[in-house]
Amino acid sequence: MEKIKQLQQDFAEFLANTNFNGQPKELYEPIAYTILQSGKRLRPMLCLLANELFDGDEQQALWPALALETFHNFTLIHDDIMDKAPMRRGMPTVYQKWNADIAILSGDAMLAQAFQYALKPDKGAELARQLGKVAIEICEGQQMDLNFETLGNVTIPEYLEMIRLKTAVLLATALQMGATVAGAKETDIQHLYDFGINLGMSFQLQDDILDLYSDVAVFGKRHGGDIADNKKTYLYLKALEMASEKDRKRLEQLFALRIGHDEEEKIEEVQSIYDRLQVREAVEQVMLDYDHKAFAALEAIDLPEERKTHLRTYAELLSGRKK
Repeated sequence: MEKIKQLQQDFAEFLANTNFNGQPKELYEPIAYTILQSGKRLRPMLCLLANELFDGDEQQALWPALALETFHNFTLIHDDIMDKAPMRRGMPTVYQKWNADIAILSGDAMLAQAFQYALKPDKGAELARQLGKVAIEICEGQQMDLNFETLGNVTIPEYLEMIRLKTAVLLATALQMGATVAGAKETDIQHLYDFGINLGMSFQLQDDILDLYSDVAVFGKRHGGDIADNKKTYLYLKALEMASEKDRKRLEQLFALRIGHDEEEKIEEVQSIYDRLQVREAVEQVMLDYDHKAFAALEAIDLPEERKTHLRTYAELLSGRKK
């Protein structure tokens, strides 16, 4: 834990010493507002832990870590516009605090900054290539997510592919970038990437659960937002698979309601159906399966087990998170 805390502190200091100011201030103030909020810093931490795993130079790895954090926050700014989300991390979203036009421009600037940061280390060209690849994949995942809003029938495999692209690939790329800076072998980088994909799948399924089954003050988002917005999450798809004909029809009716219509009653009724079907427990079992695959990939890396302690500990902390 001490090493994890040290890396968190090192990145926090690096972030604090980065100048996000500029003119026009309307462009740069939202960038600082977003990136300096107290987020989980998950992606930079995975990058730094991967670099540490292979005994790399931390000063070199701080740049791709910053690139990842900047890029991730860019995606959140644009996601919040598309989702019409009023809050993020317990704070007003950028488009709410300013407006959608400013949010789009600030997000675009952050995307460009992310590539500038990725290019700074010795292996900058390869890091920028990896960031470009994952940027396209995330757009593909986001478009799939948008398509699901109007599709009458979404399958569980389709949903899993969407979250692989929208969430898991960025966690995997964070690990890949950290290992690349450290000069790790390609086979080990691939094992680490596979570890990240499975960790990311579990992480997103946990996010689906936390959206409904968490303290909003801790989670930082509105309770049941996915249900209110008719999002076809894994919980919903699993419920359809497990439900009786009566419950399945009722769920489909509820998720066909106009967004904003009797929101609280809708969330309460859907949760009641989920609880009766024990959907949460079913999804937690799928998460556990992904966790097992993740740690199997970590074990396959050609390093002594004691070298993997810090990354393993951090991954285990993510599995038990509340937000």
